Amino acid sequence: MPSQRLPALTALRAFEAVARHGSFKAAAEELFVTPGALSQQVRKLEDELDTPLFIRRNRLIEPTPAGIKLRAALTDAFLRIREAVDGIVSSPDDDRIVVACGPPFAAKWLVPRLGKLLELNPDADIRVAANFELLEYDQHDIDVGIRFGFPEDAETGSELLHRETVLPLASPAFVERHRLREPRDLLRAPIIADGSMEFAPGSPDWARWFSEAGLAASGAQRGVNFGGHAEQAIDAAVAGAGVVLGRRTLAQWDIEAGRLVAPFGPELDTGLAYRLCYQRGGLQDPRVQAFRDWIVRELGAEGSVQD
Repeated sequence: MPSQRLPALTALRAFEAVARHGSFKAAAEELFVTPGALSQQVRKLEDELDTPLFIRRNRLIEPTPAGIKLRAALTDAFLRIREAVDGIVSSPDDDRIVVACGPPFAAKWLVPRLGKLLELNPDADIRVAANFELLEYDQHDIDVGIRFGFPEDAETGSELLHRETVLPLASPAFVERHRLREPRDLLRAPIIADGSMEFAPGSPDWARWFSEAGLAASGAQRGVNFGGHAEQAIDAAVAGAGVVLGRRTLAQWDIEAGRLVAPFGPELDTGLAYRLCYQRGGLQDPRVQAFRDWIVRELGAEGSVQD
């Protein structure tokens, strides 16, 4: 209720970091505190909300459905707070680089890898502007952006980075519990959907995937639909809520960490891609050039493409 007192900001920040990293240790390193201190903050938050936010299995932690919902809201909120603060304290001649992208890409791809970028560029001052709107870069002082759409939608100051695919993904525990060995096994398991690619006619969805697998989608169980929030759908799969037809680029961090596995194919081309965009002459700026080189290297390991 609006009249209720909000939980302490330190507890919310602690929970968001742990949920984003999937690890108390990694979150503690980011926030410069001990894992024990973070665990205590999260416990207090769970007690205050009177609901569990994590499922704890030995050293593995997974967010509950309530944790997934809270983490998505907090990640977006903290990004917006940082954007607002940076907008107040910024000056026209500072060294900050402003990076624009959609919230799913920010939450699932960019944010988890910012540590790598800062290790390579310790003096970098980065502002992430996460927004579903296609902002005018010159009007919002944006230096570089990552846009998701049709590969042929080229524009001045842009280059093709990476083509996107989708494939079934689930937590290892979910795969084992539901004995997912072949595509037809999905007919008896809950599935997770998102509408983040509905803007592109012909982009693959579950109906298309079942057809490609030679199965009738009508036999699939109902599950959860997250609308246009692909990052929430992936987080739900990590939490064991079902199998998501996930965008591989967004899920790669969780795949590499072992939080998600692909039990089988097929893997489908979406017909969509990520493009790096910048203002005219942007690559003459060493900050933009450094960011461009870094993201090309990072995506290169996942299969970058050239125009």
